[in-house]
Amino acid sequence: MQSAFRKKLPPFGRVLTEKLQSDNPPWLVIVCIGRDCWRRARHWQKNPSVWALVMPASESPLGFIWQVAALYILIDWDLGPTHKQIIHLVKVLLVAGAEQVTVRPCWVDTSQPAVEYDASRPAGDRWVQVREQIMIYPGLKQRNGDVSA
Repeated sequence: MQSAFRKKLPPFGRVLTEKLQSDNPPWLVIVCIGRDCWRRARHWQKNPSVWALVMPASESPLGFIWQVAALYILIDWDLGPTHKQIIHLVKVLLVAGAEQVTVRPCWVDTSQPAVEYDASRPAGDRWVQVREQIMIYPGLKQRNGDVSA
């Protein structure tokens, strides 16, 4: 007999619940994942206009209840999780109703080019991404052209 799978709030999720019901809910929710994620989340929480959660890289985002409907999300990604894990987290947050999910790979040296030109590749395929970069994934409303807030 299989045991029932029970979802839980992510770390710091209970406080987010309270903040969402307050007169001044956060305009942005940061999901910290990877190296020093707990320290980074506590640092973000010093800003009263946002709130930070922790996504333990060793767990699946499907195991959590994400209270992100109609919210803007920033994934603060540091070393550890793979690109595939981050995309999975993005998809879970969008399915949970996030307005927009932005992924910020914080270990990247943004002073270096994100793409390089490779003349040896076929035409139309010569610009090659050479490092991670900030990516923005629109929620369902934005994908359907509804940009009214």
